[in-house]
Amino acid sequence: MKNRSSRSIKTSALVLAFAVGGAAVALAQADDQESPAYGTTASPTFDAEARAQLAPLAAAPITPFKSWKEQFQYATGGVALRNRRGGGIGISGVVLPVKDAYIYWAFIDNGAPTKPATLAATKIRVQRLLPTPESAQMELPGTLVDSGPQPCWISGSTIYVYRAQLPVALGVTNGSYQVTTLPFAGGDVNGGDPWVVRPRLPLWEGASIVVIGKGSNTVDLFDKGLAGKAVKPPFSYTLMLSGSTRSLPVLWDNIGADGQLGTGRVATASDSGETTTINGLLVAGPGSTQNLTGDWNGSSGFPLPQLWDDTGHQFTLYPTLTTTLSITFGPATGATDCLTGVANLVAY
Repeated sequence: MKNRSSRSIKTSALVLAFAVGGAAVALAQADDQESPAYGTTASPTFDAEARAQLAPLAAAPITPFKSWKEQFQYATGGVALRNRRGGGIGISGVVLPVKDAYIYWAFIDNGAPTKPATLAATKIRVQRLLPTPESAQMELPGTLVDSGPQPCWISGSTIYVYRAQLPVALGVTNGSYQVTTLPFAGGDVNGGDPWVVRPRLPLWEGASIVVIGKGSNTVDLFDKGLAGKAVKPPFSYTLMLSGSTRSLPVLWDNIGADGQLGTGRVATASDSGETTTINGLLVAGPGSTQNLTGDWNGSSGFPLPQLWDDTGHQFTLYPTLTTTLSITFGPATGATDCLTGVANLVAY
């Protein structure tokens, strides 16, 4: 009996230790999953200061960073980079010869530009993998387009948008590109679900490549005035074209940071139902020909980690001659998603 009792006590102690250990694990997991509402106005980081900073874009028309006149076309491709060390971008639709090519990227951090992690994030590595033979990997220093309040992740931090020109030696064409961040440029690079693991700065959003090739259109590239502006639907802005649209279809691409379906894989109408209207024409979102597919759902990172969009549309405007595009991202039901612009392209 004594031995049996002793075994019972040991077993009970083992069960108790396991239970306590299990509770510790549960607490650690609960601590890890600080909030499933990151990136939205339901986030615990969306305080009075963040609410005051989440302002509409400037009313003044946004002018192009650069324009290519009458004989050009463009292609874009993007990849989400939250909690990742890198990823692949595919480019299709370019007609040679290539005239220009850029890469954009965005990240969230709270340090000065001289802080080692922030400084590392101001550079990016790019390598063309296809078509073969592949190019050498090139480390590109970025130019800061703009920065501003972060989109509802970590209080007091800043989102930065950078741009770099892709060098001729990369051999830009249709194909596949590997994008890699520098060591220590990301707070977490283990591929964790952004809504499960505790966010660690710097938080990368994503990257997009823009390629200007041969065509029959004028192409305008916009970034300053859009980039680094934290907003919440509904919001609007006006693009001032370098020329006037014609009767041909207009192409428009939106590159943006921090779009999401909801909380991870769980879609909510307040986060994934934004509409896009251009000069009064509904081109995306509920009620459009694309139905429920909006331009801010993190589609460059489906199913996870989301948080980066590179979307495009083709449409015809009436009247056909105009020198401005008025872009409106309408509210989803009780919209809560915090968003940041990066760049727009227009071909006409």
